[in-house]
Amino acid sequence: MTKKEMNELADIVVDKLLTAYIKQQATWYSTSTMDDLYHTLKRMSPKRKTKKQLNEADLLGELAKLMTKLDYHQSKEEYEICAEIKKQIDDVNDKLNKL
Repeated sequence: MTKKEMNELADIVVDKLLTAYIKQQATWYSTSTMDDLYHTLKRMSPKRKTKKQLNEADLLGELAKLMTKLDYHQSKEEYEICAEIKKQIDDVNDKLNKL
């Protein structure tokens, strides 16, 4: 098979793939509603845990996030925000100690 024949074959394959893809997208756009999109996205998103279901890993992740925020706001010298974050850190530490 020559290079020219391979390029022609590649063009045919790409053309068929794109045609099928465009048809599928057109069908999807014409038949999907906002309700369909909402339910699809809702199924894909992870379920939120209730406060009772928080485990140690979740609390440690929250603690790390808060400590990063605290460090950021300290570097910006935003001490009022730091005080609020410190309260949140104390709350998370209390929850971790209760586990």
